[in-house]
Parts: sequence; C-alpha cells; structure tokens
Amino acid sequence: MWTVRLEQLARGTTFLTQHHHNTWLQHGSSTLRLLCGVSRNSSRDCSVMAIRREDGGQWERRAPLSPAHVKKIVRKGVKVLVQPSNRRAYPMQEYEKAGAVITEDLSEACLIMGVKQVPISGLLPEKTYAFFSHTIKAQEANMAMLDTILDRKIRLIDFEKMTDERGKRVVKFGRFSGAPGMINILHGMGLRFLALGHHTPFMHIAQSHNYRNSEMARQAVRDCGYEIALGLMPQSIGPLTFVFTGSGNVSQGAQEIFNELPHEYIHPEDLKEVCETGDTSRCYATVLSRKHHLKNKDTGVFSAEEYDTHPERYISTFAQEYAPYVSCLVNGIYWPPNAPRLLTFSDLQHLLSPDMAPKHVPEGPGMPRLPHRLVAVCDISADPGGSLEFMTECTSIDVPFILYDAEHHILRPRTSSLITPYGRPATLADQDSSEYMSRRLKTNRGGPPTCFAGDGVLVCSIDNFPAQLPREATDYFGNLLIPYLWQMLKSRADVPFEEQEKLFSPTVRGAVIASNGRLTPRFEYISDLRAQKQKKQAKA
Repeated sequence: MWTVRLEQLARGTTFLTQHHHNTWLQHGSSTLRLLCGVSRNSSRDCSVMAIRREDGGQWERRAPLSPAHVKKIVRKGVKVLVQPSNRRAYPMQEYEKAGAVITEDLSEACLIMGVKQVPISGLLPEKTYAFFSHTIKAQEANMAMLDTILDRKIRLIDFEKMTDERGKRVVKFGRFSGAPGMINILHGMGLRFLALGHHTPFMHIAQSHNYRNSEMARQAVRDCGYEIALGLMPQSIGPLTFVFTGSGNVSQGAQEIFNELPHEYIHPEDLKEVCETGDTSRCYATVLSRKHHLKNKDTGVFSAEEYDTHPERYISTFAQEYAPYVSCLVNGIYWPPNAPRLLTFSDLQHLLSPDMAPKHVPEGPGMPRLPHRLVAVCDISADPGGSLEFMTECTSIDVPFILYDAEHHILRPRTSSLITPYGRPATLADQDSSEYMSRRLKTNRGGPPTCFAGDGVLVCSIDNFPAQLPREATDYFGNLLIPYLWQMLKSRADVPFEEQEKLFSPTVRGAVIASNGRLTPRFEYISDLRAQKQKKQAKA
C-alpha cells in the first residue's frame, strides 16, 4: 500500500491522500503524476458538503441538519458550507460556531442537502443532491426540475425513498407532521364549532407555530382536556370520535397529542355504539388499519401481500362501515395509484347530508344540533387527488383551513388564489421568475380570511406541517439522517453510478432517482407515468 502525503509546498498547492490509486500534485500549470493505477478513483470520499437555503415559502424554516449535527461532521474532517438564511429556525451564528462556513457559493461541495425541492436556478451540474423531490409520482409541478436534473447530470437522492429491508422509510419528518397536524385540527375545530354556535375548550388551542416548542403546545392541549374532563363540552355536540388511519410515525405523532386529552381508545366496530351512548367528558379514538376496511372484490378477505402488489383488486368499506360515526378524521396513510380511495366525492356528499346529523343529543333554542357528524378532516398525508378524492389541493400555513361543500363541490376559500397568481399551484419554474414573486405579493395582499361558517366539512391539509415546529423537526430528521450521511459523502456525480453503487447500502442505493443524465432502473417508470398523465390531459 502506498500513501503519499504532500504538505503545503507553495501557494496554490493542493494535495490529496489516497491508497492504491493515483495521487496528483498540482502547482500552477504543472502536474506531477505519482504512482500507477486507474485514472479515476470512484471510492474517494467527498470532503466538502453543503446545506442549501430553503426557498419554498416564507414558513419553511427547517434544515436537514442542525448545528449540533454539523459540529459532529466537521470533527470528522468534512468541510460544511451553509448558504446564508435568516429564515432558518437555527440562526447562521450557531452553524458558524459549530464550524460551518457561511457562503452563498456551494460549487466547492460535491454533496448538497436540503429539505424541499430546488429551483432550477439553484441546481449545479454534476453534483449529488439530497432532498425531498416529490417526483416519484410524476408530479407535474416538479417535472421541469427533474428534466434539469437529468440535463445537468445531477445525482438525485430522494429522502422519501430511503427505506429499510421491510420497505419502511428511515429518514423522515413523520412524527413532526402528525403532531402539528393534530394541534392544528384541534384549533380549527374550536373555530368551526364556534361558527356553528358552540363555545368549546378547543378555543384555547392555537396553531402549532404559535408555540415555542411541542411541549408548550402539549400543555395547551392538556388545559383543554382538563375543561373537557370537567364536563364543559356542550351536550348538543354529542360524543366526539377521532379516527386515525395508519399506524406509522405520522399517525403516532398525531396520537401523542390526542393522548393529552381525556380519552378512550375503542375498536372500530364500537364507533356506532359510542356515538349513541358515549360520554362528552372524554374523547374517543380508534386506529384504523388496512385490514379493517380493505377487502378483495371477489373473496372479501384482506391480504397485505396481495394488496401491496395488486391494490386494484380491493375495495374500501370505510365510507359505509365507519365514516358515518366519525367526528374528526386524521388521515396519515400512503395511497398508491390504482388503490381504492378512503372517501370519494359521492361518499362525502352522503356524509354531509342532513340525515347524518348526530342523534340522541339534546337540542333547543341556543343549543343547535350539528348539521352532520363529520366536522373536520386533517389530511396529514397532504396528497392531492389521493386517498381523499375531494382533496384536490393542499392548504398552507397562511391559509390552513378550507370548508369543502360536497353538494356543490366548492372549496372556501380557494387556496390556489393565495398560493399562486396563475390560478394553479406554483411550479419551481414559476418560483424562479421575478414576475412570479411580484404578482404573488399583489395577489396575497388583502386576501380573503379563512372561512369557518357555512356548509361543509373543515379540512386542514398543509404539505409542510413540520415547518411549524422547525427546530424539533430539524433535530429529529438529522438524527435519522446522520448514520447514512457518511455513505452519501462517497457519492461523486461525475462517476458512472454503476461504478459506485456498491459503496452504498441498499437504503441509499435504492433512493437514487437519477444519475449521469438518466433515471436509474428502479425509477424509469416515472417516464411512463408522466407520458400516461400527459396523454390523459390531452384527451380531457
């Protein structure tokens, strides 16, 4: 084994230390080649990484790594560049104190990390990028970004596709999607109940971002729960039932907040009875898994293995068996294409009809009965057109709630007019333009307030819930990411992926969507899915 270590010989000299392969000494225009070996070292670790500035919206204050994580990385001999941003929850001074270099120019880094999608102007050629790209379903808004990634021969690692041998995601914000989502919907229910004529203890819960941390939010929920336990909920509302779909981190995070209320977990089959005989001094909840509502169209039996490979063979009985007895639906499931929906347009029309008003509750002047049992939906999955068909667009932290009137298919207020001046969700290409920003500001100024009065169900479906608890979300995410970071530092986008893939574990290797100007084999389906969508749009 040969090792060559060349110290600073003159100004402008750079040196590399490596084993078995070429070592080069560069000084001015002269190049000295030492040793014999292959012309390119595909296993050399990257010694410079970067954390880019998030530019997806004013509320995006997260980062993939905290200053504490950066300190550990720097101690390992890796140079960390951080783009300046006063919007991050962790200030630049803390990153600098941890050893990072604050700089706008990230060209020195070979690994660049972020949280959300990257504007086209921010994509540097032949670099490795790691972030949530939201491209795996051929999402139209992000296809221009993906095209640029391919054109510039960028290697893209998508955090969403980093999974273990069981297919479970290992790097995620899940718990910090569920917690703020639950806090928000409790806040929204307080305002919705008030609009329907009822003061409730939920009025004292604020939106998640109004709390310094999750513990402060929990205390507010506990205080609310204390009043519920004292019997201060209006009797004419009837027992409140919460249904959590899914059992992953998103659902667990939401349940952690719910558990601060006086509560009782029940079997899904007991929802109907609780609605008739339950106690208003507590809240009832059930966790609905796939086996409860998914059935094979022919056999009526659920098989997880079959469903994962052939979801089109199944139907959901949620709308008929459980939804009529739900006050608040907290949806945290992943919805694959061709799978049955949890609720369709027609399902919701039925659920919001006068026939679905709570029964067996006292009512009278000043004590109105609810127009229907389903009061609120918290769609933490934030998947437009997914498991909830009526969820055609996400809400935002600025405009967190909408009322969906199923009878007339109306969303009030329409969030698109606030998200983009073009009458549709903004693409990354839009966000790159100065025209977009100026028009967006004009559009947002004096926009309509969130509406809690009127017909419909209250819906909250913010696509960046963790941004409301940004410090804790960053800490949590970074702790999960760090074990895989050292592998990512081996990535060199200018080297064919085939030469490097053995350097990565299946978790990292399986998350590489694009490299060297093309989609990796596992994600070539994106091109086909994209073509199908374009063909469908052309026919419409």
